[in-house]
Amino acid sequence: MRRRLPPLNALLAFEAAARHGNFTRAAHELSVAQPAVTRHIANLENWFGTSLFRRNGNHVSLTAQGQEVADLALGAFDRLELGFDRLAKRGENELVIGASFGMAHLWVMPRISELRDAAHGAAINFVTSDTYTDFDSNKVDFSIRFGTGHWPGYAADLLFREEVQVIATPKFLQAHPGLDPNNLTETLTQDWMLDHGDEHAIGWFTWHTWHQHHQLGFDTTRLFTEIRNYPTLLDMVLSGEGVGLGSSGLEDPHVLSGELVRLGPVISRPDHGYYLVYDPDTLEKPAAQNLRNHLLTEAKHRLDSGETP
Repeated sequence: MRRRLPPLNALLAFEAAARHGNFTRAAHELSVAQPAVTRHIANLENWFGTSLFRRNGNHVSLTAQGQEVADLALGAFDRLELGFDRLAKRGENELVIGASFGMAHLWVMPRISELRDAAHGAAINFVTSDTYTDFDSNKVDFSIRFGTGHWPGYAADLLFREEVQVIATPKFLQAHPGLDPNNLTETLTQDWMLDHGDEHAIGWFTWHTWHQHHQLGFDTTRLFTEIRNYPTLLDMVLSGEGVGLGSSGLEDPHVLSGELVRLGPVISRPDHGYYLVYDPDTLEKPAAQNLRNHLLTEAKHRLDSGETP
């Protein structure tokens, strides 16, 4: 249902004139010509069907009806101004980060304390999705995306490059003595491979990609387990269900604890990596600028030192 309200521009002009008791000062406040204020108020009086001001030369005063309208308008605009100011300040003190389920679980959440410190008191909230178009919203300040760094309309800063290595548990290796970590191309079979997603979606490094990299044939008629959720894949590898492809150090805690071992050489694709993606206007928020600076300083340190994420 359409609201039955007077023209808002006319109401703004009236409210300013009522406060100042003068059309010229109202025009100056609104940065318009004085005749524009006069015209707006005439339109408003036509809408109400009554005079709202008494005119006496350059001086104007409110009629009884005008005073009622002024009280309503002033109260309404005060509430709007206060409410919008709270929303604006809340936006300045809140950052929303988008990430895939795997990235959020394995990389972002372990860093939540340092991210909050970097944001200097701003609240940090998250949107998780494996569909990056879900982040194309004004509600998301930053998203962390895998790709080649090109998302039209957005800035993208490299956080870390993609590095892939085969991973398995020590128990899996013990149970499969024929698997030689130094000769994976000859001893690793498709039956053991746990795969993550579709390389055609956003360019994930899959077992198909691994075979292409090593110039090996890939039997598409043989079934192997495909898991679209990386944390679930990692859990299955940890359970000894097979071998997976570890991506960019996301499984580092499990390697450091001895739960997982890395097998064979590291495979790098310099044109692929994880990026901090954002609308350049996002950096108008001081908290956003601080968070970006922190992440890029950390990223530069990693890239310069050759550390994993």
